[in-house]
Amino acid sequence: MNPRRDAWKQVVTAYQTCTRRYAEMLGHFGLTIPQFDVLSAVSALQPEALPSTVAERLLVTRGNITGILKRLEAQGLLRRAAHTGDGRALVCQLTPQGAALLQRASAAAAAFIEAQLSPFDDPTVAMVGNTMRRMTQHLKAMDLTPLLGAADIHTPPTGTQA
Repeated sequence: MNPRRDAWKQVVTAYQTCTRRYAEMLGHFGLTIPQFDVLSAVSALQPEALPSTVAERLLVTRGNITGILKRLEAQGLLRRAAHTGDGRALVCQLTPQGAALLQRASAAAAAFIEAQLSPFDDPTVAMVGNTMRRMTQHLKAMDLTPLLGAADIHTPPTGTQA
């Protein structure tokens, strides 16, 4: 097998496995990963946790979190209240129940990370972190145009009409 493709496949497989297991762990708290992320962002952004700032912090659109905010509110974990400086704006706040759940889930998330990395020594963890940072930077800067040309995008995919 091609070593580069194998390495790429291992990165993707590790990411997918990590995400699946992390979601499984958070599921024990009745949370999805996006719900946990929103609760964490709301907590970190207090007292200015506007839906737009939460979305910005999570690198998603406001529309992406609207449904999550509604579900968290329906579960009694979050409330939206009028902003003290601008009555038209709503600020997200954790309820006492939401804050307690976030505290327990955050402790479990930290333990998950430690357990996931426990087989590796600190230099290995640092090397992997640096490699993934470099990979992310490269992916963000990568020009896809030549890759599309290599695939001859002028030919319609099989089974479609021109």
